[in-house]
Amino acid sequence: MHLGPLLLTALLVLPLAAHAGQAGDLVAAAAAAGRPPECSARSGRAIARGPTVWERARAPELPRYCDLLARGQAQLGGDAEAARESARLADQLLPGHAAPQVLLARAALALGSPEDAARAFERARSVDPRSVEDPQTMHDLARSLARTGKRGEAIAIYRALVPRIDLLGTADQRALVLLEAAHLSMATAGAASVADASARPPAGAHGEAAARGDLDEAIAYLREARLRAQTQLARDVTLSLALALDRSGDKAQADAALEGDATALEAARPRGEGARGRAEDRGAGAAARERTADDLASAAARLRTVEYLAVPEDRLALEALALERAMTAAAIARWEAYLSGAGGQGPWAPAARARLDALRRGAGGGARPRAPQERSAAPRPSAGGAR
Repeated sequence: MHLGPLLLTALLVLPLAAHAGQAGDLVAAAAAAGRPPECSARSGRAIARGPTVWERARAPELPRYCDLLARGQAQLGGDAEAARESARLADQLLPGHAAPQVLLARAALALGSPEDAARAFERARSVDPRSVEDPQTMHDLARSLARTGKRGEAIAIYRALVPRIDLLGTADQRALVLLEAAHLSMATAGAASVADASARPPAGAHGEAAARGDLDEAIAYLREARLRAQTQLARDVTLSLALALDRSGDKAQADAALEGDATALEAARPRGEGARGRAEDRGAGAAARERTADDLASAAARLRTVEYLAVPEDRLALEALALERAMTAAAIARWEAYLSGAGGQGPWAPAARARLDALRRGAGGGARPRAPQERSAAPRPSAGGAR
C-alpha cells in the first residue's frame, strides 16, 4: 500500500522536535528504546539501575547477559566481530531472547553479510516483534531487507523510520536514511513501470499509478533531505533529486537542481576593471573552471564508493549528472556507458537517452575531444556498465 503524496508530505514536515533543546532527549529516548525489556528497570525505576534483586534471583546470569549486550552495542561501531561474539555469549547465557539475535543481525550487516543479518532479524522478530523498533535497529533491518531483495518489506520499514529520523544521532545518518529510502522507492517505481508495460488495463493503469506514487515518494524524501542542514551527503542528495525529477518528466526542475554548480562556478570568477582586469578575469576564470573540473571529477569518483543505491547502474547516471555542467565529454561517456549496460534495458532508458542527445547537440552533434582535465574522469570499462 502506497503513502499518498499529501500524507507523505505531512509525515515529512511533522515537527519531531519542537525545540532544539529536545534533541538530546530524543537521542536518549532512542537509546532507551533499544534496551531489551529483560534488562530494563521495572515499575518506573531509573533504567540505569537495571534488573531487580528478584530478577537476579530468578536468573543469576541476567547481569552478565545484560553486560554482554551493552558491550556488544558499544562494539558495533568499531569492532563488529567482537560485537557478534558478545551476542553469541549472551545467547548462550539466556537462550530464547530476541536481543542477542538483534545484535547478531546488526553485527552481521556491519561485517558485510546481509543474508545472515536478515535471518537473525527474522529470528528476533519471531520472538518479539517489538525488538526492532528503535531507529538504529530499524535502519539496519531495512538495509538488510533491501540488500537481500525484499524491497517491499524494506520500503515498509523505511516508511516507518523516516518520521523518526531525528532520533538518529547525526545529520549524516538522517540524510543517509532519506537517500536510501528515495533510491529504493525509485527502484520500485522502475519495476512497476516495467510490469505496467506488459499488463493489460485495468491492471496496467494501476501499475502506472503505483509507479508514479513511488517516484513521487522518492522526490519527497530527497526534498526533505535537501531542506535539512548541509551534510557530507548534500551533493549526493542534489544529484539524486535531479535524477528523480528527470525520470518523472520534469526536466526543468531537474536542471534547476543542478544549476547550483554553474552558479558557484560563475561566482568563483573574480572581477577586474579595464583591459587588464578583463585579462585577469579570463585567467582567473580558466583557473576556476579547472578547479571545478577537478572537483567534479573527484565527486564522480566518490560516487563509486557509495552504498545507498538500490540499482547499481544508477551510479553511472549520477556521475553523468555530476559532470554535465562543466565536463560535457565525460558526461556523454557516462550516459553512453549507462545505456550500453543494464540501464539501457531498464525503464529509465528514454530519460537517459534524452539527456545524452541534449548533451550531444550542445557539443556540436557529437562528443567533443576531451580537455586534459576531463581525461581523468573517463569511466573505466566494467561488466554490465556499472561500477
